[in-house]
Amino acid sequence: MSNKNEKVSVKKLILFVLCIGALIGFLSSYTTAVIVEKTAGKEFCAQCHTMEPMAQAYSMDVHGGNNKQGIVVKCVECHLPHNTLIGYLFEKSKTGIHDVWAELTYDKSKINWEEKRKHRSTFTYDSGCLKCHENLQDATMGSPKAFIAHKDYFLNKTKKCVECHKNVGHQNLGHYLKKASLTFNKEVK
Repeated sequence: MSNKNEKVSVKKLILFVLCIGALIGFLSSYTTAVIVEKTAGKEFCAQCHTMEPMAQAYSMDVHGGNNKQGIVVKCVECHLPHNTLIGYLFEKSKTGIHDVWAELTYDKSKINWEEKRKHRSTFTYDSGCLKCHENLQDATMGSPKAFIAHKDYFLNKTKKCVECHKNVGHQNLGHYLKKASLTFNKEVK
C-alpha cells in the first residue's frame, strides 16, 4: 500500500513541478515581451540626452507620425533586424548595453554625429523597411517610375534602403544635430 501512495506522491510532485515551471515560463515570457515593447519607441530611446536631436527629427518625419494616417513607426522597426526573433533580441540586447555604456562613459560632446550618419547602413535594417513595405516589388512593377527607382535594389546592386533613402525616419536631422551642438557648447562654457 505504501508503494502505491509513494507513486501517487511522486506523480503529484512531478505535476506540481511542471505547473510551477509552466507558470515561471509564462511569467518570464510575458515580462520579456512587456520589456521589449516598453523599450521599443521614442519615449524610451529619447530619454538619453544624446538622442534628443534624433527624436525631434523623427517626430517631424512621416515615419514618426507626421502623416495623414497618424501611423508611428517605432525606433526598433528600423534600427533592429526583423529576420529572426533570436537575432532581434540579440541585437536589441547588444545595442542596449552599448548605448547605456556610451551614455555613462563617453564624452558625448566629442561624438561626430554627422560622421556617424554616413554609416547609417550599419544601424538601419532593410528587414524593418520590408516588414511595412512588403508589397514594394509588386507595387513597383505596375509603376515604371517606381520600378526604375528600385530596380537596383531588386537586382541586388544597392545593398540597403538607406543608401538611397538617406534621410528616412529623421526629417532635417542635420538641423537638429547642429542646434543640439550649439546648445551643448553653450552649456559647457
